[in-house]
Amino acid sequence: MYNNVESDEALLEAVKNGDCESFNPLIERYKLALYKVMYRMVLNRDDAEDLVEEAFIKAYRSIKKFDTSRPFYTWVRRIAVNNAINFLKKERRKMIQPLEFVEKRLSDDRQDPVAMTEQKMLRERINRAMALLPEEFRTIISLKVEEDLSYDEISRALKIPKGTVMSRLARARQKLRQILKEMEVH
Repeated sequence: MYNNVESDEALLEAVKNGDCESFNPLIERYKLALYKVMYRMVLNRDDAEDLVEEAFIKAYRSIKKFDTSRPFYTWVRRIAVNNAINFLKKERRKMIQPLEFVEKRLSDDRQDPVAMTEQKMLRERINRAMALLPEEFRTIISLKVEEDLSYDEISRALKIPKGTVMSRLARARQKLRQILKEMEVH
């Protein structure tokens, strides 16, 4: 049996010492955050779930090489993002499923029902607009907005220069604004 309040470092050391059950709390801690990133990148629930699972499998298989003094989530997210980029390059999915995941933050009972409905409608509109963006734009916006990564962190995660991150993010935001305006007209 494992303790879900142990630090990442303690759990990782236990896994390195042969206690494979100690990896389960790490999965539980980070699977939702990874899923959000993967969904924003691939826009398909099943594919996002598969990519999260694949990232954890790869992380587990490479755990002996991992430096436990570094943040585990950053490492497993990088594995997941690389998997998603490779997946998108291979698949080039044209069919996009609507986002059905609603964040728990909106479930505050004290919030005005009208405001909640408006917020949900806005989120759905943004998700539809995101689905129309090219994959490189979706990826970069997702890492910046959903994950709140710095330009340097995005640069390292995508293995592109910081200047490219900045210009791609600016173009992505401009394209997203354009799509949202066009959606208002229709």
